[in-house]
Amino acid sequence: MARHTSWALVAFLLIPAAGSAVELCSQANAPQRGRADSKAPEPDKRQPPPKWWIDEPMRTELGITDAQSASVEQVWQKTIPKLREVRERLDRLEEELSQMILNAVDEATVAAQIDKVESTRSEGAKARTLMLYRMNRVLTPEQRIKVKAIFDKREASHRGGGDRRR
Repeated sequence: MARHTSWALVAFLLIPAAGSAVELCSQANAPQRGRADSKAPEPDKRQPPPKWWIDEPMRTELGITDAQSASVEQVWQKTIPKLREVRERLDRLEEELSQMILNAVDEATVAAQIDKVESTRSEGAKARTLMLYRMNRVLTPEQRIKVKAIFDKREASHRGGGDRRR
């Protein structure tokens, strides 16, 4: 049960990261919801969820203290530059791989490029997971339970109430 709760927490924490890490990073510099200087989102672009550790309704619901919010924000700010750098490097490597495939480069060269792409992808996943782990450590067990409940509710609404597992 604890294992499932931990993974649910990780998944919930990843909700703001539903897009690419670059989108995630732009959220850090975007104005928060409810501020007077916020612009309406473009109709074809989804608004990323607010940072749960800063958004007042979420903080209230989860019982996040000012100290916890500051700690989680510190983890976020420390990790985001690395996630940006890895995302940019991954984009370049994937583009190079695409060009190699289009140009029918020899298989050994393509395989070596795939290794670089996957190694970089793994590096990003590790950095993101460590960020989530560090954020998780700031929360109390009760807050983790609340986070799981919120995650379950959001997941059900994203699925349309259906179950994707087969």
